[in-house]
Amino acid sequence: MSNCPRGGSTIARGHNHSMLIGIHPDRIGQESYSDKWSEYLRARNVEVRMVNLLAPDALEQVRDCDGVMWRWVHTEQFKQSAQRILYAIEHYLQIPVFPDTPTAWHYDEKVAQYYLLDALQAPTPQAWVFWNAEEALHWLETAPYPLVFKLSVGAGASNVVKVLQAGQAAGLVQRAFHRGIFPMTMNEYRESAGFPRSRAAMLALLRRMKDAMRYILYNDYPRLHETWWKPEHGYAYFQEYLPDNAFDTRVTVIGERAFAFRRFNRPDDFRASGSGLLDYDQQAIDPRCIEIAFAVSRRGRFQSMAYDFLYRQGEPVICEISYTFLDRAVYACPGHWDRDMRWVAGQLWPEEAQVEDFLTTVHANRARRG
Repeated sequence: MSNCPRGGSTIARGHNHSMLIGIHPDRIGQESYSDKWSEYLRARNVEVRMVNLLAPDALEQVRDCDGVMWRWVHTEQFKQSAQRILYAIEHYLQIPVFPDTPTAWHYDEKVAQYYLLDALQAPTPQAWVFWNAEEALHWLETAPYPLVFKLSVGAGASNVVKVLQAGQAAGLVQRAFHRGIFPMTMNEYRESAGFPRSRAAMLALLRRMKDAMRYILYNDYPRLHETWWKPEHGYAYFQEYLPDNAFDTRVTVIGERAFAFRRFNRPDDFRASGSGLLDYDQQAIDPRCIEIAFAVSRRGRFQSMAYDFLYRQGEPVICEISYTFLDRAVYACPGHWDRDMRWVAGQLWPEEAQVEDFLTTVHANRARRG
């Protein structure tokens, strides 16, 4: 199907001539939310201004905008920049933004999501967060193994380890509270037995050896990874292991729409995220997952949210959430459910749904401000 906006949009066209939306460009491979947002906005007679919110004059670029959109992703650079900049625009310039604070303050932070979902009384696996190493080590003596140890950050099932016994868990706790743990150094991203199998890995190893020598000789701190340069430190997060889950159910709620598909586990693994083994049989979707996702999005006031469901003693529970996601995986859904659990047939790019809802928010904000 075409990317072009359909004539049946819920936003009336022809009434947005004086509206201006600022968009910070994004691109991950061939995927660009900003390109699609711009297309759908312009089709609705909304003026689009491409802005650089990482520039020193970021706020000056958007002071006269009616709304600002920036799809930022889970790297340390964006987590330290995008959140702060959008917060200032939303709360002090009083300009609507996407994603807004309720939607994204907890993005790619599983520990934050633990407290958020608990506050929202959402069904989740049992989990334990420790801010003190001694308390964590004491608890591990009688903990219900197996457990799942997670770093707060990471996507695609990265930084997630199944823990079978207390000694293994204690080693992770000691590492987390003393040396710290860099993301992407815990599971399949690590070369087996310490022997790199690719030229890129060999070059990376040589660079680390060179940096280590500079640190020993000149106290010159080693170069940090271009993406994951902040070690996770000072906490330990464990989640109960839920057996007999061959797949998870991904439900994405955007406003009054819920898209769903199943993701099957990787071969000989307990993790489904990042497997690429997707099933779009809508008859196989548990309606309880849809209803829970709608309820949590409403209570949390989320503009856009993807939920990963597993089963705990036959009941669906939310393991993780994310405001942004691979757009084509959602577009591949043959339709979606509305708030009343009615099926609406037809594919829809998530960016179009986000634009429709965001324009409603912008219109309401303009009406309030006169």
